[in-house]
Amino acid sequence: MCANLKKPTSPGIRIAIPPLIFVLCGGGALALEWFYFYSVGPLSALGIPILTLVICGFLIGWAGFAFMGWGFFKFKLVGTTTNLIDPASQLVSSGAFRFSRNPMYVGFVVMLFAGIILFDSIPFLIATLTMFFYLDRFVIPREEAYLRAEFGKAFTDYCARTRRWL
Repeated sequence: MCANLKKPTSPGIRIAIPPLIFVLCGGGALALEWFYFYSVGPLSALGIPILTLVICGFLIGWAGFAFMGWGFFKFKLVGTTTNLIDPASQLVSSGAFRFSRNPMYVGFVVMLFAGIILFDSIPFLIATLTMFFYLDRFVIPREEAYLRAEFGKAFTDYCARTRRWL
């Protein structure tokens, strides 16, 4: 018997949504930093002044937040969804999406990376790597398979001219 193979209506990520994983990674890193790693500072051990780390961390974090927001508001402006269980109404390739196929995910990773510098933090390094690998190996492949099925050649052409990350 043949299975009823239907085209997916969304990437189908329902529980472990990227914003939740971002909050868990960031919150977990903060908790670990506060309770266990507060006296461990690999960057300051290199002689980098604390004020320099704080300023650089804030600037990098703000850049990640701005890039993520640019992508998010572009989705809202064109009227498509950011919810991974809803169908995409159109392929967005302008705004932040000219530079990355995943500007919101780039923003999450860059904000966690900023925590490495801002807090001079090993837990934020672990959180950044965890978030990156979760997105790169679990979320993005599912999204891309769905978008390829939904938009066909338009998505393939978009992938050819725009990088997955940056």
